[in-house]
Amino acid sequence: MKRLIVILLLACCAAARAQELVPYRAGDKWGYAEAGGKPAITPRYDYAEPFSAGLALVRSGAYYSFIDKAGNKAWSARYRSAGAFSEGCAPVKLRGSWGCVDKDGKTIVPFEYEELLRFAGGAAPAKKDGRWGLLLRAGQEFRPTAYDEIYPPTEGLARVRANGRYGYIDLSGKEALPAVYEEAFPFNGGFATARLGGKYGFINRETLIFKEKPYIGIGPYSEGLAPAQALAAEGRCGYIDSEGDEAIPFTFTMCASFDEGLAPVLKDLRGGWGYIDKTGREMVDFKYTQAGNFSGGLAKVAVKDRTFYIDGTGREYADAPAAKKGRK
Repeated sequence: MKRLIVILLLACCAAARAQELVPYRAGDKWGYAEAGGKPAITPRYDYAEPFSAGLALVRSGAYYSFIDKAGNKAWSARYRSAGAFSEGCAPVKLRGSWGCVDKDGKTIVPFEYEELLRFAGGAAPAKKDGRWGLLLRAGQEFRPTAYDEIYPPTEGLARVRANGRYGYIDLSGKEALPAVYEEAFPFNGGFATARLGGKYGFINRETLIFKEKPYIGIGPYSEGLAPAQALAAEGRCGYIDSEGDEAIPFTFTMCASFDEGLAPVLKDLRGGWGYIDKTGREMVDFKYTQAGNFSGGLAKVAVKDRTFYIDGTGREYADAPAAKKGRK
C-alpha cells in the first residue's frame, strides 16, 4: 500500500509539472513552451524565468515585469530590477528604490530601501540609509546591523559578512556565530560548510559547533551531501556526508551541490557537464558546456552559445522552428 501511495504521489507531481510552461529560447529571444514542447507564448523577451505560482518574471529591454500563462502582463508596472516571489512577496526596484509587491501588484513593502532580498522565514535582508539589516515581515520592522552584508536566511539563520569574514545571525538580528570564518555557506539539512583557519568542515545547526574534515575543499552542504576534494584523489572531486565519509567516489573533475536529487558534474575537461543522482548514477548525459542547479523541476544549461532549460529526464526546451506559430 505504501508503495502504491508513493507511485500515485509521483504521478500527481508529474502531471502537475506537465501543465507548467517552460522558458525556451529561439534565436536571441525567450518565450514559453508546454511541457511536451509545443510553443505557448511567442519568444519576444530578452530574459525569462520559469513560472512560479502562476506568474513568471520577464525582461524586455531594460525593464522587468510579470506575466501570466496567457502571456499578458499581470499588472502594468515595469521595474528596473526584480526578483522572484518568496513567501508571497517579490522584491522589485522602482524609481531607484526597492520595495516588495504581492501577486496582484499591490505594494507590501514600501519603496524606501537601497537593497532588498527575498523573504525567508519571515525576514528579508535589506539596506537602508547605508546600513544592512533584517526587515521583519510582521510589522515591517527594519532592524539595522553593523554588518557589511546580509544574505537570505536558511533554517532560521542568516549568513553575514564583516571585514571579509563570515558569521551568522538569527532572525531577530542577534549574533549566533561571530564573523570569523574565511568562507561559509547557508545551512541546509542541519549543516553548513565553512572554512576556519584554512581548514574546511561543517557547522552543526543544533550545536553551532564547527568540526574540521580532512579535505582540501568542501562545497555547500545540500540534501545530505557536499561536494569535496581530497588531496589523495589528485584534484578529483566527489561527495561526502555530514560525517565526512565518502558517499560518491572522487572521480569527477568538477562538482556542484545537489538540488532536487540531482547535481551537475564534469567528468573531465574534454567532455561536458551532466547530472548524477545521490548514488552517483548518471541521470542526464554529459554534453553541456554549462549546467545550473535544478529548481522547480528545471535547470538552465548551455551548449556553446545556445542557452535553454532541461527537466530531470534531460528533455530539452531549446530553439524550436515552430515557435512563430505559438499563441500570444
